[in-house]
Amino acid sequence: MAPEMAVSYVVGWIPSAAVTGLHFYLHRKKVRSRPYQQLQKNLRKVNLVWRESRADMEPFAEGKEERDLALYEKNLLLMGTFFFFLSWAGFVFNLIILVSMHKLAVSRKEQKIFASPLTERDLEAKDIETILKEQT
Repeated sequence: MAPEMAVSYVVGWIPSAAVTGLHFYLHRKKVRSRPYQQLQKNLRKVNLVWRESRADMEPFAEGKEERDLALYEKNLLLMGTFFFFLSWAGFVFNLIILVSMHKLAVSRKEQKIFASPLTERDLEAKDIETILKEQT
């Protein structure tokens, strides 16, 4: 019985690691997407930056976006490592978090921002400020 349980535990590492890899893939896909890049470009015109880890805007500072993305990925890695050692239970928890982060727990503000013209084309600063006032 014990060898089968050990094998089951070790086999659980594979799906657990796969979900962590999916977290990374979906995150990188989002931040490299054209709408995300366009949003950042427009927000910089009004001295703001979209902060992915908080799903909110903050004042622009050089290198802030890169630090935020690196910190977000570091947190994904730490979480994934923890869940990796939980094997099958970690897989389930990790999957719940993945679905929550990408489907269920997306704030209304984030949905409005990403559905706005800020993600579609270059805008003038006054247009950006008008859109942001309407969104908040």
